[in-house]
Amino acid sequence: MAKHHILVGANALFSPYGRINRLQFLLNFWACVVVLWLILQGVEFLPDALSDDVMAMLDQPVTWLAMVLTVLLYYAMFCLMAKRLHDLSLTAWIALVLFAGITPILISFLGRDSIDPEENLAGLLYMTSALGNLLALVLGVILTVWPGQPGDNIYGPSPDA
Repeated sequence: MAKHHILVGANALFSPYGRINRLQFLLNFWACVVVLWLILQGVEFLPDALSDDVMAMLDQPVTWLAMVLTVLLYYAMFCLMAKRLHDLSLTAWIALVLFAGITPILISFLGRDSIDPEENLAGLLYMTSALGNLLALVLGVILTVWPGQPGDNIYGPSPDA
């Protein structure tokens, strides 16, 4: 009898090769989404929880740490999407839709000193990010419910075997 692993390990989490089933995708991908949401909410509400002096000292390190963790989580989610797409016998290139949500965030973060808040660029970046994240979430729901291809395919053996 095959031994099924529900949670994928770090090696599998950061590798886009192979296949995973719906349950593995459900638990791992959506856990990444929840952790990402918690990080972003923490960064949003941290200034209210700390004094101005402490926040002034921690602002830049906390922002950079949150950005690094965000990029790592997006890459893990990309790898999980790629594996799930492989289970459907589709190319992992489709998973690049995930980066439509993070790219505007990175642009606004890295260029925050040169982006004038009075211009429409900041609003356009946030709107693009929201639409990209919505598209990625819709793809995540589709990959969660769509059954994989039974048996082996060009991406490897069935994860249910």
